[in-house]
Amino acid sequence: MNYYTKKKIKKVLKISLIVLSVLIVILGIIFLIISMTKSDSNKPSNNQVIQNFDRNMQNEVRALNVTYQDAIAWINIPGTNIDSPIFKGADNDTYFSKNRENEDIKYGELFMDYRCNINNMDNMSHFIVYGHNTEDGKYFSELLKYKDKEYFNNHKIIEMSTINGNYKWEIFTAYKTTPDFFYIDVQFKDNNEYYDFLKSLKEKSIYDTGINISKEDTILTLSTCDYTIDDGRFVVQARLVKN
Repeated sequence: MNYYTKKKIKKVLKISLIVLSVLIVILGIIFLIISMTKSDSNKPSNNQVIQNFDRNMQNEVRALNVTYQDAIAWINIPGTNIDSPIFKGADNDTYFSKNRENEDIKYGELFMDYRCNINNMDNMSHFIVYGHNTEDGKYFSELLKYKDKEYFNNHKIIEMSTINGNYKWEIFTAYKTTPDFFYIDVQFKDNNEYYDFLKSLKEKSIYDTGINISKEDTILTLSTCDYTIDDGRFVVQARLVKN
């Protein structure tokens, strides 16, 4: 075997080793992808994770309150993107365009009207929570979906936890309005005036929710902007489900 033949054989062997190495790497990648796919197929979906997770929102708000004392509640509407802490400042400007770190941001935080006392769940108590409509599903954007009665039928219950307890609320009205309609009143001279106020809210509803109200009810208001009308607001209001 002459010199050139040996050199040619070495060259062929070298190329063969390179090709074999590449094939091994490709086979390894394919095996890894198959293994990951099988592993993922055995994992529950996001919905399953949520359904199987024994959640305690009261613990969540308590933990948050340790760092942020203005964090007073956590709100969740099952089946929607509304699942956030609620803050309460000394006025209604505090969290309108600032976050919990006191940084200027466009949409601030979800916040409760400063006039509300979250520790008083008696009748004639009215809790008001404001959130921006970002039109992209965040903050209170999804409230606008309550214009559709079918959506209401599938999302009638609001859950809210405070440091002191867990509460469920049943939506009784949804409507668009302007600040000319004073739906954020929190002071009433007696039960009759309060009941007249509740009736005015229910009469504004864009459809009949089938939920009755009484002067003994405690109510929750969720308010956001509605850009379909000048200075518009969209409002969803619910009554406390009492044991």
